[in-house]
Amino acid sequence: MDLNLSQLQTITMGALDIREDSDGFHFFRALPMQTAAFGEANPEFLLKIATTSGVRLDFYTDSPILALRWCNAKLSSARTFCYFDVLVDGVMTLHSGTPDCTAQPEGSFCLTLPEGMHRVQVFFPLLTDVTVAAVTLADGATVMPHRASRRILFHGDSITQGYDAQFSAWNYANRLAQYYDAEILNQAVGAACFNPEVLQYVGQFDFVVVAYGTNDWRGKTMADLTAAAAGFFARLNIIYGKIPVFVVLPIWRTDTDDGEFCAGDFMECRALIGRLAATQGFHVLDDYDLLPHDTRLFSDGYLHPNDIGFDLYAQRLCQMIDEKLQS
Repeated sequence: MDLNLSQLQTITMGALDIREDSDGFHFFRALPMQTAAFGEANPEFLLKIATTSGVRLDFYTDSPILALRWCNAKLSSARTFCYFDVLVDGVMTLHSGTPDCTAQPEGSFCLTLPEGMHRVQVFFPLLTDVTVAAVTLADGATVMPHRASRRILFHGDSITQGYDAQFSAWNYANRLAQYYDAEILNQAVGAACFNPEVLQYVGQFDFVVVAYGTNDWRGKTMADLTAAAAGFFARLNIIYGKIPVFVVLPIWRTDTDDGEFCAGDFMECRALIGRLAATQGFHVLDDYDLLPHDTRLFSDGYLHPNDIGFDLYAQRLCQMIDEKLQS
């Protein structure tokens, strides 16, 4: 049986809206007014906020098979890969997609599931906008949504969106989702900077993770960075100030000594962001060594973690958040 819109709505996490048309199902992780705000900041952000980062299906079923067809994969950047990950009872069972969605904008997979009732998680591509044409289970199979223990909201730039994890389940935001048994809403956009205009109330959450700053350092003066970050934190405090907010300061990158960027010294920018966040009572996660300074852990050799890098990033970040939550 092909799951209908109503059934998909009950088992989808990480999407504020799902819309159906003749091609299939489209998943949205931002409100229309947020999408407009991203587009006003940079028209290219419209492509990036349309991606399915953080979206997943999460359910229990006794179906002996799971099949999924996808189509209309669209690039949001120079990254062409597009992969779905399937976990069964928490174990990575399938990694399916294409290394180049410009050459293969559609595809499918069919997975045989173990006998009995099992938890199935389908993590959607991080960096592409993709339409799900159909999700198919055996006729008469049971489908029950998983009830997450927590909800986490993410705001940030490329690393938080998932650049450059090829395994969708393994970027740090989705790793936190698994560690905390959480539904996440990932509203991060690659290349984005602090921007108060993208903040809106999007539901109840247990905590918020914010990770901006590295693009501000490259593209803004210190005065502009100060105004943007201060405005962002002030507005976030109005909307979500009653729950814990964790602000992750920019991690090490190889080009901090390559020249003088607009905002000046990288470490001074990090310190400034930390002070502005602390002023609002937010938890500052300051670990310049969140990832070892080893270029082999970065897909591009200088900034964006690869799958191994994200594994280390997520482990350390969970440890830091736990320390704050327990203090």
